[in-house]
Amino acid sequence: MSFADQLTAYIRVARGLEAGGYYGVAKLLRGLAFAEEVKAANAAGIPRETALLDELRAIIEQLRSDGADAVIITALEQGCEVVKADATVPYDVIPAVHVSRTSGEIFLGEPPAFSANHDHRLGLRSFPAIWYFESLSPPECLKALESNVGAIEAQFSDLPPEQYLIPPAAGEWNMHELLWHLLQANELLAGRVEKMLTESNPSLEGMAVWANRDASSLSLPDIWERYRASREVLLARLKAIPLADWWRTGWHSEFGPQTVLSQATYFARHEMSHMPQFGEIRRGLGK
Repeated sequence: MSFADQLTAYIRVARGLEAGGYYGVAKLLRGLAFAEEVKAANAAGIPRETALLDELRAIIEQLRSDGADAVIITALEQGCEVVKADATVPYDVIPAVHVSRTSGEIFLGEPPAFSANHDHRLGLRSFPAIWYFESLSPPECLKALESNVGAIEAQFSDLPPEQYLIPPAAGEWNMHELLWHLLQANELLAGRVEKMLTESNPSLEGMAVWANRDASSLSLPDIWERYRASREVLLARLKAIPLADWWRTGWHSEFGPQTVLSQATYFARHEMSHMPQFGEIRRGLGK
């Protein structure tokens, strides 16, 4: 069976199971479908830089040839220019994305109360900008932000200082650069949380933290001490707020409406997404 046929089978049967009320079995098939997507993408190779733009443009042309909605084509073309400029995508270029669970109809921005085939908006599936936004509860988020500290420290605590600057391959981050990145992300989170807790729906400017690699003035121990101290202050702040304050809002220039919880969840998941990268660095060092 081809990859496309296998995916179609998983989703067809999952939808039939859902229609019959067998949700527990359906979720396993949807999980299998997603697992196959990830494995197939890994096997084909994840495009970067020039290849990424080339493949995105090829997708746009295929969609145009297939008669896709002009709104979708325009949004992707604008997104292509943003990628070319190595910038973040403004929310008004590609706003919220919703797809009908029954017809596959797709909407950008605020969907109508009913779609063309009479699906209620509650029957639409929304797609966050990245899986980092998949919801955690406030206690789960606090636990993750707290436990991440030890998990990260374990990645470098047994290394001699002369190995901090050795990357696993040319052009890849070394341990020093990766920790600097996590420090920058943590301080960005702390600043956004404070703005949302003290201001009414403040603007949260998008920032490509990954692009800021200048950490030459700080040693790795200095970076870690600053990270650890910043995280302690952030945790104390979040533990002290009323439950309702986790849902205080802000407006992000790329992601749209945000809450204290969505941002804290985002950064907690983001940190753990770098664990495989820590592993690559350590393997390169023979650890």
